[in-house]
Amino acid sequence: MENRYAGVSVLSWAQLQGESVEATAKVNGTFTLSDGSKVQLVQGAKLSLPRWAVKELGSKLEIGATGLKTKDVALSAWMEENDPKTLKDLDPLFYARACYQLSGGEEKELRAALSELLSLRKRKIMEAAMSGRDDPRFYSAMTAEEKRFYDDLKGCVEEWQDFLVRVLSGLPPIEGKG
Repeated sequence: MENRYAGVSVLSWAQLQGESVEATAKVNGTFTLSDGSKVQLVQGAKLSLPRWAVKELGSKLEIGATGLKTKDVALSAWMEENDPKTLKDLDPLFYARACYQLSGGEEKELRAALSELLSLRKRKIMEAAMSGRDDPRFYSAMTAEEKRFYDDLKGCVEEWQDFLVRVLSGLPPIEGKG
């Protein structure tokens, strides 16, 4: 069974892979990338390439610190926890960045901070959907993945409410069947 949020996340992942990354060449040479394009590297020269190309060239490049920092994620979690009614803005590619960074190896502290932040955001989104809250500012602070989750959950809650109204009104679940 396909995860219904994966489709939304695929778009974020594609955007992330196409983002430019600044790098410095560690070697000289011309290299062919998987898309057939050629990249000329001159040792010590700075260049900007899409993230996917940087990954392909690997050890031939030196890249600066990119990605999520544990202290920034922990601060975001603290801010979410200390303001229970609002949702803080996240980078639209936050989930893709987290996945990309964690796919590179074990980062226990970052994983723990991410888990805390995502748990807090999930709780806030669930509470908002269950209460029927329609706050444009709250909604705009969500990533595409979170918006999909909120919309799905809100739809389920509304259907359940409609069902309860029918039950309490004495209406059978199937029209015309008494």
